[in-house]
Amino acid sequence: MTEQWVKQQREVDSYNLFFSSFDGLSGSDALFDLGYRLVGSFVTITDSRQQLEVGPDFVLFNGETALLVEIKSGGNINGRDIRQMERCNELSYENVVEFLRDAEFSGQGVDPNDLSNVEPIIVYYTDFIDGCRTSSGCTEALDELSQHCTVLSQDKGEALKHEEGELEDDGLEAMLRTGIQLPRLVDKKVYLTENANREILAYSIAHDFVLNNLGKDDRLKVTPSDVIERYRHREVPLEKATDALRFLEKIGGCSQNADGEFVFDRHRIGKLLQVQSKLEQTRVKDSLQNEENGQSSLRDFSPPAETNGGADE
Repeated sequence: MTEQWVKQQREVDSYNLFFSSFDGLSGSDALFDLGYRLVGSFVTITDSRQQLEVGPDFVLFNGETALLVEIKSGGNINGRDIRQMERCNELSYENVVEFLRDAEFSGQGVDPNDLSNVEPIIVYYTDFIDGCRTSSGCTEALDELSQHCTVLSQDKGEALKHEEGELEDDGLEAMLRTGIQLPRLVDKKVYLTENANREILAYSIAHDFVLNNLGKDDRLKVTPSDVIERYRHREVPLEKATDALRFLEKIGGCSQNADGEFVFDRHRIGKLLQVQSKLEQTRVKDSLQNEENGQSSLRDFSPPAETNGGADE
């Protein structure tokens, strides 16, 4: 299994695991019970006066408190993590209120003007936090990070819980001290990593874009521009969208027509369902490079075109 796929899959899993904290396990209290609703995913909040720009993975709001949530799946706390949460902590209330007003958010009657608290939050996997506390260097980084935000941990079948830092929302503080119980099997709501790597982009096109919509029609025509539009809040580069579609074509999940569109149909569903196993074996760029090299080799060894005569005939 490729290292790139494992990393990307773990990142997407961490997003979906956090989403499960809205409902938690049946019968247990969760974020939804405190009135929190999702305002936006992978958004940008700017503070022009301080020349700040932050990009939390998720923004939640319950009518009084806004949570700026960053989800991490890696195995370290780096300077970028600390600076990211420091910027979130420095945002003015006025800019968060402005963001809430402009967001595409049906807030069940809540008013952004009632905002009284902004909580920057960062979430790591539990195994990482446990390991971090055994390393002096990591512990120091964790302490520094907690000066700017609240640190939570999560894991499948366990809980979303408070680890470091202070929360001003007393109800949320009490809930997270006990822990929001999380399911072992997590529903997929997010299919794409923050950086939209080629592997997870190919997977998300297959499962989110195509398989979730192909039933409505026997055929679905998709261009790289369609992919960019579908994930317009994620800033997917054209080159990555094109490569992901070419990979799906290579594994037999679609075909490309004369207009450059990639055509998906119900007869190729079986091939699309194999996309994960293919991605576990090879990177998209490597796969496409091998294809190009193979085509070059065929051209190199193809017989010369016939001529009307000459010394080399």
